[in-house]
Amino acid sequence: MAFVPLHNHSDYSLLDGASQLPAMVKRAEELGMPAIALTDHGVMYGAIELLKLCRGSSVKPIIGNEMYVINGSIDDPNPPKKERRYHLVVLAKNAMGYRNLVKLTSISHLRGMRGRGIFSRACIDKPTLERHSEGLIIATACLGGEIPQAILRDRPDVARDVARWYQGVFGDDFYLEIQDHGSPEDRIVNVEMAKISKELGIPLVATNDAHYLTSNDAEAHDALLCVLTGKLVTDEKRLRYTGTEFIKSEQEMLGLFADHLEPEVVAEAVANTALVAEKVEDYDILGRYQMPRFPIPEGHTPVSYLREVTEQGLRARLGLPEGSGFEVTYGERLDFELQVMEQMGFPTYFLVVWDYIRFARDNGIPVGPGRGSAAGSLVAYALGITNIDPVTNGLLFERFLNPERKSMPDIDTDFCIERRGEVIDYVTERYGEDKVAQIITFNRMTSKAVLKDVARVLDIPYGDADRLAKLIPVVRGKPAKLKEMIGEESPAPEFREKYLGDPAVKRWVDMAMRIEGTNKTFGVHAAGVVIAADPLDEVVPLQRNNDGQVITQYFMEDVESMGLLKMDFLGLKNLTMIDKTVDLVQQSSGVSIDPDALPLDDEGTFGLLARGDLEGIFQLESSGMRQIVRDLKPSSLEDISSILALYRPGPLDAGLIPKFINRKHGREAIDFAHAKLEPILQETYGIMVYQEQIMKIAQDLAGYSLGEADLLRRAMGKKKVSEMQKHRDIFVKGASERGVDAKIADELFDQMVLFAEYCFNKSHSTAYGAVTYQTAYLKAHYPVAYMAALLTVNAGSTDKVQRYISNCNAMGIQVMPPDVNASGIDFTPVGDRILFGLSAVRNLGEGAIRALLEARSSDGPFQSLADLCDRIPGTTLNRRSLEALIHCGAMDALEPEANRAQLMADLDLIVDWASSRARDRASGQGNLFDLFAAPASGDAEETQGGGSDLSTAPKAAPVKDYPPTEKLRLEKELVGFYLSDHPLKQLTRPVQLLSPVGLGGLEEQADKARVSVVGMVSGLRPVTTRKGDRMAVLQLEDLSGSCEAVVFPKTYARLSDHLMVDARLLVWASVDRRDEQVQLIVDDCRVIDELQFLVVELDGPQASDIAIQHKLRECLNQHRTEKDEGGVRVPVVAMVKDQSQVRYVRLGHQFCVRDSRAALSCLEAQAFRARLSSKLVAA
Repeated sequence: MAFVPLHNHSDYSLLDGASQLPAMVKRAEELGMPAIALTDHGVMYGAIELLKLCRGSSVKPIIGNEMYVINGSIDDPNPPKKERRYHLVVLAKNAMGYRNLVKLTSISHLRGMRGRGIFSRACIDKPTLERHSEGLIIATACLGGEIPQAILRDRPDVARDVARWYQGVFGDDFYLEIQDHGSPEDRIVNVEMAKISKELGIPLVATNDAHYLTSNDAEAHDALLCVLTGKLVTDEKRLRYTGTEFIKSEQEMLGLFADHLEPEVVAEAVANTALVAEKVEDYDILGRYQMPRFPIPEGHTPVSYLREVTEQGLRARLGLPEGSGFEVTYGERLDFELQVMEQMGFPTYFLVVWDYIRFARDNGIPVGPGRGSAAGSLVAYALGITNIDPVTNGLLFERFLNPERKSMPDIDTDFCIERRGEVIDYVTERYGEDKVAQIITFNRMTSKAVLKDVARVLDIPYGDADRLAKLIPVVRGKPAKLKEMIGEESPAPEFREKYLGDPAVKRWVDMAMRIEGTNKTFGVHAAGVVIAADPLDEVVPLQRNNDGQVITQYFMEDVESMGLLKMDFLGLKNLTMIDKTVDLVQQSSGVSIDPDALPLDDEGTFGLLARGDLEGIFQLESSGMRQIVRDLKPSSLEDISSILALYRPGPLDAGLIPKFINRKHGREAIDFAHAKLEPILQETYGIMVYQEQIMKIAQDLAGYSLGEADLLRRAMGKKKVSEMQKHRDIFVKGASERGVDAKIADELFDQMVLFAEYCFNKSHSTAYGAVTYQTAYLKAHYPVAYMAALLTVNAGSTDKVQRYISNCNAMGIQVMPPDVNASGIDFTPVGDRILFGLSAVRNLGEGAIRALLEARSSDGPFQSLADLCDRIPGTTLNRRSLEALIHCGAMDALEPEANRAQLMADLDLIVDWASSRARDRASGQGNLFDLFAAPASGDAEETQGGGSDLSTAPKAAPVKDYPPTEKLRLEKELVGFYLSDHPLKQLTRPVQLLSPVGLGGLEEQADKARVSVVGMVSGLRPVTTRKGDRMAVLQLEDLSGSCEAVVFPKTYARLSDHLMVDARLLVWASVDRRDEQVQLIVDDCRVIDELQFLVVELDGPQASDIAIQHKLRECLNQHRTEKDEGGVRVPVVAMVKDQSQVRYVRLGHQFCVRDSRAALSCLEAQAFRARLSSKLVAA
């Protein structure tokens, strides 16, 4: 009888198991094993994946969990400090056993957590285990089990008592485990286990506690343990395994134990593993739809209620009176969709979605117009789930829900990012806290990450690891795999050369390759929520995330495989931004805007898009997209939707966008292979852009139903040869029968196959195109409100705020410091200016802001610092908050000439004065004093704050205001930005010539591109390498944005004297893209305060004369800087005069000179007109 491994850890035993499940199942098949168990530490993460993998194999899956059992109570608030947590292998025997295992696993995580960090354990106590014991098979686990521990402590009596307890609870489903990893402890335990087995009649099972697949993986698994514990492989004192913890064959298992157990005992223990596997029944938990229980009104079924609310909704959408019928197009489609939903069993699904979206809309929570293929459903449109009419937009229901392809519908919804949580709270309350949870995700070790992790544990210098990892290209957010990197077709031959040529690199990469793709950590899905009919802890194991939220232990696809209802509640920042813009416009001008009812032919909107003013425009902000939109000059929503669909790697690589643009503008002819294609492809200028177009071609030309056409589309996308040939025959035959030439039909099929790889979902593109249009419309017509909303929504990102402020400046919108008399909580539009919001000011709490706004609202603007301090108690707005408001400029309007130093000098006196008045008022004296002190009308200053006399407020002696640099420093400290000015604004115009690239535009630069930028050092982090060399990481900023700049040791040695915070530098550097982040690698720099550059004047004919160019090059090369020199470069600029025009041309970094005066003399000696510029910093 074959051996079945009953004790196995996969990579879901995070950083402790190196076996990935597909390879584990494959290994079991190779070894001829009839079954395999999965017993990860304390979790069931891989259970559903195991079931799915085994479905197509000869291996039976056994779901298990190596649990931690305590002898105390999991509900004890003060457990003993040295409480023992014993290992116990728990296997599910059947469906009831599965439910109990899920329950126990959930309880252990939600109530039984012990310890912290990597030593935390999810524990269960024995009474709980006994309550949920039905359908479970138990084994005593490794040396960490309770019985082995009692044996090792020389307490055979305790070992027997524990065995009797488990035998009493689990009967014939309790087994004693024997393992042989070569240790003396194994021998002691195994001998005693055999005695207990004989005495008490408890069967033995032989296991191997496998943590990796084969003996070849031992070294890689050891590295994984070091990643977990933060140790080096060479460290003596660290967690180690024996190197024998892999999946062994039956023969290998029978060969163990020989020196301390009788052969027949071993043979029986091995054979018992197969008997255990035979006990295990099918769990029957996949593919059963488990809809939540939606409350249906009396007299209705889900089917009839869905029809009623859908028809009501569609009448409202179409403006029809109650009870009236629908025109044929809408009526027939509605009937068809409802019929399909009823056939497939999904009415409840749609009612659930309708209900929470109705809640959101009723409560003013912005909801997106649609996402994914759901916008193709008329029912979804009628219910308000989507806002796109699928009939007028030519969207297909079968792309969303195909009666010929049974699968759960997938409706993902975008909500305002700030209020998404309210919708999740509603759903939780509606269906019960025990039936709703968010969904886990797993972070796998990608090639770049695993290479660096393994390098660290092997003590390979960081620089070497970083250099090798940077050779791995990242495509569509995914780094290339290590196997690909070392293959003959390697995308980086240098990587392969190092691998083949250096044994140390080969060992390192081979080790990393064995654990590449293993799970490292878990997280929470950004949007996924599961809603069940029954308590989730009976269906799906639960745990808490790091914030204490309850989440499933199964990831998204596995939750769906169980037939559970999974929804994506996505937070879309742009919806929040649109909502805030609409509110700001309403407040400032009284105009009400409905974003879903905008005119779709607005010239101003399309004009903004044609100009390429796309900062803050949804989906169009990237540098690549900006140029495409400028060239395209969209003139309809269809154009916008098409370009969103085409701006992806496949269509970009195929050159479809230039073709699309040329055809739109008549620069390329549009031809159709057949007249029937024209109505289908006309909106996209004869190019197949959408999946729906492929489906319509199959329907109109070859007679497919739309359901069959959807299957054709999927087959084309997957490129299954046999299926494709079958479809080709059907398509050509159907087209021929409908009057299409067979040759044309065959060629058209080839085109469809080619384009199916690129084509996108039209429903999604159209819905997102609508959001793009809304953002562009609002920016075009309400630019100040829109930019204020944009800045507010992105307030947490310094880089974006800086970029958008730069865009405001270009639009003629001033962004000003906060103002206590005008700013709201967020960025506030005032006329054609935007004020920073009060929430941007550090040291100013929510309570203080609320009090300030309430005082201003009830009693009018503040007249002075004294008025403000008198009206708002010092306990609410303390001295620290007042200082922050003064230093950031929020009180400039309260002091003549905005003298902040004067306000600070007055502050102590006024705070004491205001406190005294507050005490007097509290004791009843204040009102009497104010009555007698009140001056005659018009004789003295009165405030609007109740008429209190402020003439008694003290005033400090006059003081000079802070120097501009100190003002700016304090602004930056308190708000994170320079507000009243910027140190780089003081530079003269030639700086634009020396720095044609702004830091905000680095994304547009190619990797390794050499650039020169003028920026200010806003932060400097010194770094010491492992070799003891010094280097630095700078934070550079300019008026357009900011970025990191790395100064490596050799460069740092040359430039360290120039590198200090607040230094203004001209930096020569190369662009470095790291995992899709852009930074600069600094080559050289100059402090610009004293910088002059060399100007060479040339006439037009001289500039194009090769001989003169050569002479100029020779002259400059004589004075160029040496490689080991730093901080001395002088840039050279050619001033080319051509008739009445003057052009300035910055010469490349290689023509910079070290001694400007010597170079000037040389140029003059060669008859060039040259001079040194004036200093760059304006006086």
